[in-house]
Amino acid sequence: CCNTPAEQLKVRLQKLLNKGIMLGHQDDPMYGTTWKWDEGKSDVFLTTGDYPAVMGFDLGKIELDSKENLDGVSFDRMRKEIIAQNERGGIVTLSWHPWNPVTGENAWDPKGDAVAAVLDGGAQQQKFDGWLKKVSDFILKTNDGKLVPVIFRPWHEMNGGWFWWGASSCTPVQYNQLYVKTLNILTKAGCNNIVWAWSPNLSDEKTVEKFLERFPGEKYVDMLGVDVYEFDNSDANYQQNLAATLDVLMEAAKKVGKIPALTETGCRGISSKKDWFTQTLWPVLQKYQLSYVLFWRNAWDKPQEEAYLPGVGDGAIVEDFKAFKKEKKVLFAKDIVKVRK
Repeated sequence: CCNTPAEQLKVRLQKLLNKGIMLGHQDDPMYGTTWKWDEGKSDVFLTTGDYPAVMGFDLGKIELDSKENLDGVSFDRMRKEIIAQNERGGIVTLSWHPWNPVTGENAWDPKGDAVAAVLDGGAQQQKFDGWLKKVSDFILKTNDGKLVPVIFRPWHEMNGGWFWWGASSCTPVQYNQLYVKTLNILTKAGCNNIVWAWSPNLSDEKTVEKFLERFPGEKYVDMLGVDVYEFDNSDANYQQNLAATLDVLMEAAKKVGKIPALTETGCRGISSKKDWFTQTLWPVLQKYQLSYVLFWRNAWDKPQEEAYLPGVGDGAIVEDFKAFKKEKKVLFAKDIVKVRK
């Protein structure tokens, strides 16, 4: 079974699922709430003494031949950090917020019927095929010619209306064609190091049918995820929403036989909270056998809006985060090193 880097990572993820839930953080070694681009730094490492088990990075703007992604992260630096995370025994997940190929605006512009335009025979097909080549080049290249296994999570939150691949911009059939085309082209290019993740986010209608409405099919997906945030400062609402959403995720994952994960989460304004990790998040999370929980980024340029894990000097929440780390079932980088394929 396990000759490719992707197959080896899948076996490893399955083993780790029995050990606990891995902690993940977007852009962790790139910047934090009070610093940016320093090497060897990480808000998680600075507050807890260990790195996240999972690090997330985003490829948005690679398609435009930009040297930096949509958050100003250099792709060269990203490649370096991906290799470093792999060498310390950690796991890497990649998302991609590509620009709208029709309007030239960013991913959050749902106009222009863009999905139809990039599918075979569409007006933007050639451009888009070129974009996928740039993605496969990035995912393939490492310094020593070895392929780093990655979890790739393209075309996420597709059941919302905010992205150009979202529910208000294409039919479920078109969406599935987009996902499968992406997978086929990357696979043909030699990317046998990709574990494929698919993650909606559920609004009001929390049912397995709604969850799987745009599911591309069992042979195209390895992991099932979901994105849930606390934006309204109501811990009770978040707990309720998280539990209801994870119930559906677990049922869907069981139905299609895939590894479940909480692919994005976080509480806006975490620095003002006292015990969010141990009293709001963990009481819900511990009831589910999930692969990982990925917190979104700690943005240096807008810490009020986007800082989902504590940084140094954030008061009570730092101690709470350390207590959360001590939970036996919460896994950081050092906790997963020994669990290999």
